[in-house]
Amino acid sequence: MYQEIKPSERLNAIIDSFWIFSQNKASENFKVLPDTCADLIFDLNQNKAFLSGIMTNYQLRELTIESDLIGVRFKTEKFGSLFEIPLYETKNLRTELSQIFPFYEENLLTELNNIKQTLHKVDFLENFVITLFQKNYNRQDNLVLSVVQKIRSLKGNIKISDIAKSNNISLRQLERRFKSYIGLTIKEFSNVVRFRNTKELINSFTETSLLEIAFDSGFFDHSHMNYEFNRISGENPSYFR
Repeated sequence: MYQEIKPSERLNAIIDSFWIFSQNKASENFKVLPDTCADLIFDLNQNKAFLSGIMTNYQLRELTIESDLIGVRFKTEKFGSLFEIPLYETKNLRTELSQIFPFYEENLLTELNNIKQTLHKVDFLENFVITLFQKNYNRQDNLVLSVVQKIRSLKGNIKISDIAKSNNISLRQLERRFKSYIGLTIKEFSNVVRFRNTKELINSFTETSLLEIAFDSGFFDHSHMNYEFNRISGENPSYFR
């Protein structure tokens, strides 16, 4: 059974959601779509933990009856300050947490296994995240954070050169800092933001033509939107209607 739990107000700016997958009646295959987030995932059954990096296209996952998972889905722009490694090294990959947090993994797994109630596990992880961010607060890249906010506000329809100019930084420098901190290039991140926004429009405005939505979302035409949707999600836009 899959369940999502929203974070408390103190973590709304950092965490998109906590999620649980356990006690499933049968093995299940499902498709994960890019969402501009990165997940810390704790496999309590196998006593392992790993980072699922930010994605540029869909991934297929298989979960078994024995799966007992709890995940923390971070907003990626808040995630970059936690690591000394550049996050593009984790793009579209699952990396064992011991490679990133060698001093945390064993203790976290032990504590989570000892806690019986789901909401208490979430409370424990919230406190862990708060402590982690307090320790790394000074490593935030405020320039990159402002660029991400701009991309989100414009729903992915941006000119990278204009962003660099408005921030008085060379395009090359901005691209390097953004990619290291977020894990994607500015174009890759913007494409995922635009995809998610367009997907919501298609689902919400069922009487609006796909061509009109394509133009409103900044695609050149319907075929351009089709290409991007197939590349990112493996589905045509009409699938989300």
